[in-house]
Order: sequence, then structure tokens, then C-alpha cells
Amino acid sequence: MQENYNVGIYARLSRDDERAGESVSIENQKELLTRYVREQGWNLYDYYCDDGVSGTTFDRPSFNRLVQDATDGKINLILTKDLSRLGRDYIEAGRYTDFVFPSLGCRFIALNDGVDTMHKNNEMLVILKNVMNDLYARDTSNKIKAVKQSTFKSGKYVGCYAPLGYKKSADDKHVLEIDPVTAPIVRYIFDLRLQGDGFRKIAKRLNAEKIPAPRMFYYMAEGRENMRGESPFWNDVTIRAILRNEVYIGHMVQNKTGTVSYKNHKQVSKPKEDWIKVENTHEPLISLETWEAVQRMDNHPSRGRTGKNGTISLFGGLLRCMDCGSSLKYIRDYRKKTSGKEPEYKGYMCNRYASGGKDACSAHYINQKALVAVVLTDIRNKAFFAQQSREALKERILAKKESANAERANTLKAELSALDKRLAELEKLIQAAYEDKVMGRIPESVCIQLLNKYEAERTEKLEHKKDISAKLATSRANEQSVDDWLDMIQDYTQLEELDRPTLVRLIQKIEVGEKYRVDDHMERDINIYYNFVGFVEL
Repeated sequence: MQENYNVGIYARLSRDDERAGESVSIENQKELLTRYVREQGWNLYDYYCDDGVSGTTFDRPSFNRLVQDATDGKINLILTKDLSRLGRDYIEAGRYTDFVFPSLGCRFIALNDGVDTMHKNNEMLVILKNVMNDLYARDTSNKIKAVKQSTFKSGKYVGCYAPLGYKKSADDKHVLEIDPVTAPIVRYIFDLRLQGDGFRKIAKRLNAEKIPAPRMFYYMAEGRENMRGESPFWNDVTIRAILRNEVYIGHMVQNKTGTVSYKNHKQVSKPKEDWIKVENTHEPLISLETWEAVQRMDNHPSRGRTGKNGTISLFGGLLRCMDCGSSLKYIRDYRKKTSGKEPEYKGYMCNRYASGGKDACSAHYINQKALVAVVLTDIRNKAFFAQQSREALKERILAKKESANAERANTLKAELSALDKRLAELEKLIQAAYEDKVMGRIPESVCIQLLNKYEAERTEKLEHKKDISAKLATSRANEQSVDDWLDMIQDYTQLEELDRPTLVRLIQKIEVGEKYRVDDHMERDINIYYNFVGFVEL
């Protein structure tokens, strides 16, 4: 008498399987298996279908429901088209066919493979099929990675959504175009950062102004309202990611993340050396000048401190005491306030003096208005000379840079020459060790010992040579940095008013000296160090 079975039909289709055509479609699997159930006279309990889910994972919605129904006794036979539908991880697939399903009193049949757990004469076939399916998954994963790598290297964008500020081209989804709706938000974020605002403060400001977060735009683009429990608000992590994304200067940087393995699909960050960068792939959203100024903010002294009203003073974080090197503290004298809310006198004094008194340092007090006048004059003068006597100013700056770096460069070149000499000697020693071993002059064990020693030293010397070459390349890049600075500063001949973004863009730091008497008046030294070039004397 034939046993009565309640059958659960399991069908699965991954994106990789779709290339095989209609033969493996969900509908084809269901039709084939339903006909078989009908022919056997069994009872079809339900269909369990996972569409677009990889076989290398067993955490699938319908598969989990299938196992639960088998656990609850609702089904006692699981039917699939073949073993690959169950999964492509041979260890997990074997665990289910050999242990989980039998322990639940559930028979398993893979129709096209002739696998039936009721019959034990095909155990080797099951093992072989599972191994082959696993190898297929590994091979498919490697092929997909190769295709992605090729796409990344060609500079094509690969992603579900375009970065905020861009949209995918209607003609080619791998090409980015500036989105007029969201681009102003990105520019606004960069402007706020230039003003000295931190990541969290920028996020709070965007939330207060009710500007939609990126995820909101993605869902709106799809016509969806369901956020699936995700926060629709800005946070410091999102702001930081935007401000450090080179996509906004026209460069494509991809391959930043990947899966643990072809079996474990958890996303992990890749080391920077594995990133794939292609420059000038699309129209930049912000200028290179703005980008570089923002990147300098991470380690720039201009971060400053936020006051009670949530703002950073004009020169906050930029000023340094010329004598002790500490920062200058922003102070306001409310006693001299004449009208309105803001005090008339704003100034800065040595932070070490403010906390430790005259035994620690002297005041170095300077009024903000006076400092603004000095800095404005210096910027205009530099801009004028950059326009009128560019080459002469360039030679002067380079001469100073070269003088400061000449001794260091000579030392590096001497080290490089010594390394090259030793590397050549090591090549000869390695070759001699091989020859001595072949000629029988030394035993193989001694040869191996020598080779390991020489190779270890060779590797160390090559790494050291790489570091020295990088330092020399930085030294040779001085001329380009001076040209960049000249291009930037020459636009400020008519600068009328100082604002914080301009200061951060142009200036690295300002050293303020203490006042000293010259004849019948007081003077002080102020050194202004510009980004790219440092202190520039005319």
C-alpha cells in the first residue's frame, strides 16, 4: 500500500540561474513537480518559492518556512527539481539531506538527479552532486567578480542608486549625471564644512531645516513610502561619507566593499589598496579647490571651538602663539559694548597665558579688526604679485622651499644610492648560492638558509627604497603645489571682506608675536602661512 504524503514543493531561482533560460524558471519547476505529485497520487500541501536568491545561503524566506512546516508536521515530503535548487553549499546541503530532513521524519526527493532519501543506495551520488553544485557556485562567483572588476576598471558606475547629487543617465545606467534636485544639498554640505562645522553639527542643521536624507530620495525615486524601519534622518556618518567621496570631483572610486566569500555574503570593507579608482569619468559637482580645502579640514588647525551661540569665531583654530606655540583663545569684552547684542571688542590671546598667567607666557593679545586688516592686506598683496609677477614670485617661493628641503633631499638620495648598491650585491649573492648548490659546493639545506636570509634582506631594502622614492617624489611635487597656489591666490586682488570659508581655503595658520617697542611706537610680528606653500615673503 502506497504511503500518503503531504508534499511541499520547493523551487528556487537565483540571478545567475536566469541566464540558463526558461528551463529553470520558477513556473517551469512548479509545473514539472506538480505533475509528478499528481502522477504519484500524493497530496500537494503548498509551494515554497525563493526567487532571485543565491543557493550559497540557506537563510531564505520560503526555505525557512518550508523547514518550519516540516518541523510542525504539516509536510512529510520535500520535492525539488534537482539538488542545486536545494542549495550550492555541499556541506549545508548534505546536512539537510543526511540529518535535518530525516530527523524530522521528512522524505526528500531531487527529481531530475534521481535522489531519494528513502533509498540509501545513492548516497555517493548525493555527495558528488552536492560537491559539483558547490564548485559551480565558486566558479560562478569568480566569473561575476571578474566581470565587476572589468566594469570598475572601465570607470562605469555599478550600484543600485546613484550617489546623492547625481542620477543615472537615461542613455547609459553606468554613467552619472548631475541631479539638479539633489546637487544643491551636496554643495550646501561642503559649504557648511568650509565654515568649520563638524559632521554632527551639519547633520543636525540639515535635520532642523527638514532637508530629506539620501534614503528618502532613493525611496521617492521608486515611488515608495515604506522605509522598512530605516531612519530617514541625517547623521554624522552620512555627512562624513559624502565629504570624503571623490565622486563629487568627477572620479569613480569603487570596489570598496565585498563579500566574505562566495558562501558568506556579508559585506565587509576592503583595504584601500584594493580600491579601483578611475579619474574624470563624469562632470564634477564641486570644484577641486573646494574639495582640497574640505579634505584639509580633517587635520587642519582651523577646526576651532564652537561658541555658546553655535558658531566658530572668524579666526578660530587658525592662530598660534609665536613664542610658545599654543593656540590663541577667542575673547569678547562685553564691558565695552556700545549697542546691539555683539560686543564692540573681539580679540584673541594666548591660551597658555589665559590658563597659566604670565609665568606660562605673555598675553599676545590682538584685536580682531586689526588682524582682519593685516590679513586682508597680505592676501591682496600676494594676489597682486601672483598676477603681475607670477614667475618671479614662483622662483622666490621655490628657492625657499628647495633651500629648506635641499639637505633632506641630498640625504635621501645618498640613502637611495646605498640601497641600490646593496640590492645589486644581493642579486649576485642569490645567484652565487644557486650556483654553489648546483656545483655541489654547499648542501641544499645551507643553500635554502642563505636564500631565505638574502630574500628577507632584499624585501626589506625594496620597501625602504619605495618609501624613500615616495619622499623624493613629494619633494619634486613642490613646483605643482606652487602653481596651484598661484592659480588660487591671484583671484583675490579685490577681496573686500574676510569670511571663514575664504580663510580656511587660503590659510594654514597665522603666528602672532608679542608687541615690542621700536622708538616711540609698538610693533609686532605676524607670520601668515598659506596652504600649499607655507610662509611667503615678498
